[in-house]
Amino acid sequence: PRQKMINLMYLVFIAMLALNMSKEVLSAFGQMNEQVVESNISSTERNKKFKQGLDEKASEQPGKYLTLKNKADSISTLADNLYQHIESIKTASLVKVEDPTDYEIMDKSTEIDEMFFNPESFTAEGQEFLDQMKTFREGVAQILKSNLSLQDIVEDVSRKFSTDEVTTSENLKQDWLEYHYQGYPLVASITKFTMLQADIKTIESELLSAMLQGKLKIEASLTNFDARAIFASNSLVSVSIGKKTIFFISVISYFN
Repeated sequence: PRQKMINLMYLVFIAMLALNMSKEVLSAFGQMNEQVVESNISSTERNKKFKQGLDEKASEQPGKYLTLKNKADSISTLADNLYQHIESIKTASLVKVEDPTDYEIMDKSTEIDEMFFNPESFTAEGQEFLDQMKTFREGVAQILKSNLSLQDIVEDVSRKFSTDEVTTSENLKQDWLEYHYQGYPLVASITKFTMLQADIKTIESELLSAMLQGKLKIEASLTNFDARAIFASNSLVSVSIGKKTIFFISVISYFN
């Protein structure tokens, strides 16, 4: 439901870009941004609690969960780094804005244009943003390269955080950064940054959940075929496999 809401808001966002930036539209962008920010805060808290639960499992059963915990930690670090980098961009772009909730005055593109672009190409800040996107994208793929069951999520990360050239409606090639962030009103860019942060939180949540579910599924499978031996007098052995018990005479002194 949460992802559907974000997808719907994104469609509204794109539709608004086609309209003249009236004060009402600028305010609508701001209100949309506020809603996604609140959703991101809730997602952050849920992911934090999930990680705490995984940390407890790893502490109690390190043989089973420590490797999973280490991978989860690496995923979360990548997600946090990109999330915080985007947050720093938003903060820097609002330095000159006296009231960050006065969305009707955020109709200029100057802040982001000067931050990301110069006459030749991208500024250092613009290139750093692209590099951070690449680090997240390729880092997730590297950590999960051996997890075949998670490759659909890895592909989703590659698609959502791609910075490849974009083909415009006029069938022209354009740099990803220019296509998404050059010339837009500040409030629109801020909202788009926040939506990108929402994608980060969603991906992190999906990966953590899928990784733990996969581990629990393996554990359940192993439990069903767990063989245990109980020895009685005269070397009569009973072996339990699932719900079945098999008895036989053993010539060995111990079996497990």
